[in-house]
Amino acid sequence: MGPAGAIRGIEIRRHAGQSVSIAKPIILIGGTAGTGKTTLASELSWRLGLDHRIGTGFIREIIKSQHRKEDCLELHGFTFRSEQPIVNIVAQAQRLRPAIIACIERARREGTSLLVEGTHLLPSVYHDALVDLFAVLAAPDPEEHSRRLHGPSHLHRQTTDADFTKVRLIDQYLASEAARWGIRYESYGFGVERFIHALHHRDFA
Repeated sequence: MGPAGAIRGIEIRRHAGQSVSIAKPIILIGGTAGTGKTTLASELSWRLGLDHRIGTGFIREIIKSQHRKEDCLELHGFTFRSEQPIVNIVAQAQRLRPAIIACIERARREGTSLLVEGTHLLPSVYHDALVDLFAVLAAPDPEEHSRRLHGPSHLHRQTTDADFTKVRLIDQYLASEAARWGIRYESYGFGVERFIHALHHRDFA
């Protein structure tokens, strides 16, 4: 017997002409650093009894290990430390896309649930992905955002004021892209229930 609130029934929606079951949902959670992606992913994994969960940062590390640095310079370093953070996050997202899509396709093929979370999940890159829920988390007010950015999820990550400015810039970019592609964009401050409701009722915008 799974955790309380786990999905029991079989619900179907249509996506690009294919049937999608959310008894074993596939979920993408995007957002800039410090928006609560890891916290929300942990809560959803517990509440829904998800089988697998991975962050795009770890997928980036795997891909980095398979290539020489000079062949994938865009993958080395945090996006918020780049001179051009938007250009860098787009380049990283495009580089990671084949691996992330492969994970999604395998989960769908094998009938297993999966949650992928990370800054690299850009609406322009994943708006057509065959998933059951795609949400981008909005940054809270600057004071709260700074507190979260220095939270327990990344104990040894140090950020400067310049880093924080770029993190906020990435959030602005994600907000505009979410609006452009019709992807759900809201703060985790509203609580996990809203995301579970969106999954159950297929409310994605």
